Amino acid sequence: MKRLLLLACALSCAMAQYYTKFEWSACNKTANPAVRVVSANVEPMPLRHPGTASFSVDANFNRVVQGNLKGKVNILRTVAGIRLPVRCYSYYGIPIGSCEYQNICSQLQGAVPFVPMNWLVWVHLMLTHGQSVTCPLTIPEGNYNVESKSADIDLINSSFSWLTSGNFDIDMSVTDDIGEVGCYSIKLSLQPK
Repeated sequence: MKRLLLLACALSCAMAQYYTKFEWSACNKTANPAVRVVSANVEPMPLRHPGTASFSVDANFNRVVQGNLKGKVNILRTVAGIRLPVRCYSYYGIPIGSCEYQNICSQLQGAVPFVPMNWLVWVHLMLTHGQSVTCPLTIPEGNYNVESKSADIDLINSSFSWLTSGNFDIDMSVTDDIGEVGCYSIKLSLQPK
């Protein structure tokens, strides 16, 4: 009986492992996408909430990114060793999850009151580099670097409370009126305190 209990405990611990490092990779379909991420990081990993996280990103915009941004996101969530896709949900008309996003800029503007962070990377990038955050976006060619900015995260008391824990494998691709902006695969973990 003791062996069975020990085996059950060991399996339970093994299945509850979280990613310990933020990971990302490019999955671009073209050799020269509009946006090439040089580096990106999120700490701590797993992201514990409520709590504070630190974000940084360095990206080269190889051309102007403009017009209507469209995106496709696929999310796989792993909890207790069970890996399942996160389907597309609508929250007050705003798609959340594995969805096709027809107008990312407008949808982000509409989601800001519901987003559980007091800082958004894209808004900071735009404001830091003197760009407008109005839709449709026009982001000039150049290097955009955000060094370690903090954000408060509280998913438990938000519209995202159903996504409060687990490992998340996220594939996302974005296009604008000209073509491919970028495609990235991300791995991160969320863990409630």
